[in-house]
Amino acid sequence: MTASSKCRAAFATAAASAVLAAVPVVGAQPAHAQPYPPDPPGLTLTATTVEAGEDLGFTGTGFDPNEGVTAVLFSKPVKLGRFTADANGTVEGTVTIPKWTDPGKHIFRLKGVESKLSLKAKIFVRPHKPHLADTGEDRSLVMLGGTAALLTLGAGTMVAVRRRQHN
Repeated sequence: MTASSKCRAAFATAAASAVLAAVPVVGAQPAHAQPYPPDPPGLTLTATTVEAGEDLGFTGTGFDPNEGVTAVLFSKPVKLGRFTADANGTVEGTVTIPKWTDPGKHIFRLKGVESKLSLKAKIFVRPHKPHLADTGEDRSLVMLGGTAALLTLGAGTMVAVRRRQHN
């Protein structure tokens, strides 16, 4: 093999290697960096004081993507619902605090089915008070005036009777 054919063979090999190395790079997408360290898991509630029978909204982060998440109310465990985290591991939802829940301090918990991640928050439950029906207009001032008039009339009658007895 002559020097020029060796040079041509080396050049052809180098060119072929360059083409093979460049092909995967041409269609590649840019890499997106993930924040480091990742955000810690967290739980956010729409309220920390709620009346029994009312809705409570929540957002939990840090779960596995598309993981099942159970919402539970403690002190007596009451399952409030099952939800699914999105592709980023975030779960959002609304639960209803049962009307029969004892008033006082409770724990609201989200627990991942696969990851076993448990997020907790303290809440205070007020007693359920049924709303009274609207029965019409308020006549309390009329009633108060009538009561005052009757008391005045009674007192006047007693004074008149005593004057009569003295005469």
